[in-house]
Amino acid sequence: MDRADPHGPVRWFDITPCYVFHTLNAHEEGERLVLHAVRYDRLGDGVQVDTHGTLWRWTVDLATGTVREEQLDDRPAEFPRIDDRLAGLPSRYGHASATHTPGGADRSGAVYRYDLHTGAVTSHLFAPGRTPGEAAFAPADDRVGGPGYLMAFVHDAARDRSDLEILDAETLDTLATVHLPRRVPAGFHGNWLPDR
Repeated sequence: MDRADPHGPVRWFDITPCYVFHTLNAHEEGERLVLHAVRYDRLGDGVQVDTHGTLWRWTVDLATGTVREEQLDDRPAEFPRIDDRLAGLPSRYGHASATHTPGGADRSGAVYRYDLHTGAVTSHLFAPGRTPGEAAFAPADDRVGGPGYLMAFVHDAARDRSDLEILDAETLDTLATVHLPRRVPAGFHGNWLPDR
């Protein structure tokens, strides 16, 4: 649907069937629309997802009516995020969280930083039994797309409590861990809002 003509015709584009819970970002490049999202091949029974999602890019060519589909990584990923100030604009970096094992006390996870230009991926792996949720981006200064921090609630299965982990958004080094008195529900979403 054309943003400039919301009452105009809707165009449809064929892609390989899949399921998407969350998008990383989308932006325009002339006559092309570029979408980054976490794609699932199938959904399972509709309640229990029986596969993991991976990061993909769809490039919609409005002139030719075609879509190029590209898998960017084969590691499990979910809850993709960018510097929110770049929503709808080109962004070089994106982040996502991952759970590596299907369940139980050995369940562990990671946070990834994707360079959407070069394809490079930086990883922060958590210890066994520690599973991160969504990692919200908080900017370090006024440079849009610049340095910042990632904040994620991480469930610790051994304690059945959560911690707020603060990571350097570029290196993914741990900067601080805040131990919380209880567990934060899985899938909890959050945003960083500056005080000004």
